[in-house]
Amino acid sequence: MKIKANKIILSLTAGLLLASCQKEETNVSIEESFNVAKSSATSKSNSSLEQLSPTIRLEGIELFNDNPFTISQVVTPSACAPTLFNTVIDESVSSNIDALGAEWYELYAEMNFYYTLTDTDEQYFGANGEYTNLVSKITRGLEGFWNMSNEVSVRGQHNSTLNDSSKVIDILTFWYGLPEEEAAIYADYFINVVNAESTFLIESPLVSFDGFAIALEGQLDQGDLIVIGDGLIALAAEAGVDSKVVWSGIMAHEWGHQIQFNNSNWYPNGAADNAPEATRTTELEADFFTGYYLTHKRGGTYNWKKTEEFLSLFFNIGDCSFTSDGHHGTPAQRMEAAKQGYILAQSAKKKGHILDAEAVHISFLEILETVVGPQENTNFLAVAQ
Repeated sequence: MKIKANKIILSLTAGLLLASCQKEETNVSIEESFNVAKSSATSKSNSSLEQLSPTIRLEGIELFNDNPFTISQVVTPSACAPTLFNTVIDESVSSNIDALGAEWYELYAEMNFYYTLTDTDEQYFGANGEYTNLVSKITRGLEGFWNMSNEVSVRGQHNSTLNDSSKVIDILTFWYGLPEEEAAIYADYFINVVNAESTFLIESPLVSFDGFAIALEGQLDQGDLIVIGDGLIALAAEAGVDSKVVWSGIMAHEWGHQIQFNNSNWYPNGAADNAPEATRTTELEADFFTGYYLTHKRGGTYNWKKTEEFLSLFFNIGDCSFTSDGHHGTPAQRMEAAKQGYILAQSAKKKGHILDAEAVHISFLEILETVVGPQENTNFLAVAQ
């Protein structure tokens, strides 16, 4: 049995992380850059092709997407402080966005998201496979630590997918329902016009910026998946974090969601009676599992300083949009949840002892109110009413 998301539909754009909490910038903002480029797209594009919509819509899908923002969406200004990750992402967008990029980005990101769900090719990680051995090692470590051998498949997401005619045709015929001849016309245009002329799409890490856990059964029958994009790793590394820590941290977090999928009895009626609080609870629990695994003597074996360095970056996804269904918790809450996981790992009377997932879950529930704070719970109740 699995934790069911409330009718999450796979028409979600696999958007990019634009979690800047500063509204006023001295430079042109991302949103302004995007709008300027998009406004000129009609006049500069030679395409007569229309935007596409998926024909396969999977309701009730089990999905935790840790990349919830779209290119035209910026988090409401708040007390959340921006990090270097914001700067790296902002520069990647505003300095490279062009008319074709603005016109086709959301479709490109969406297509790349869908492709990972049905990609049965031999998997590699990093644009040139440079992280493949590392990911295999981390996967084995997580499998052994949580006693989940061969339960989860890890897949990579790559920019090159959208520069491969056969793959683009496969995406458009299966997911978008186009006849093969029409799909081939789109593929030819994307590769020989858009990719050749745009400086923002195939060259940008933001086309492969996903990080999510999903369970696919029934029609697709792909099982439990974790997908991590090359772009997410590249930008995190550009922000100054060791890529090994980045891979370990993101995989540990997404693995926490897979553990939740396997334990639907933890939240039989949902993690809360409103969507924002429910999402926040499950995200904070995944953060708690991450802190526990990364710093455990028999887990990731990282010290807290190294772990905190990565989490300070990753938890920039934390937000103050308390009424949003995708609310992950604030960066401070997420860091505190992970730190409590670290404290749990260090507090074992028998050093090296691994608690099972149920015991870690119970420990999380015991510290949840401390992490969130009673005042914010009151805010959620007001919103729900």
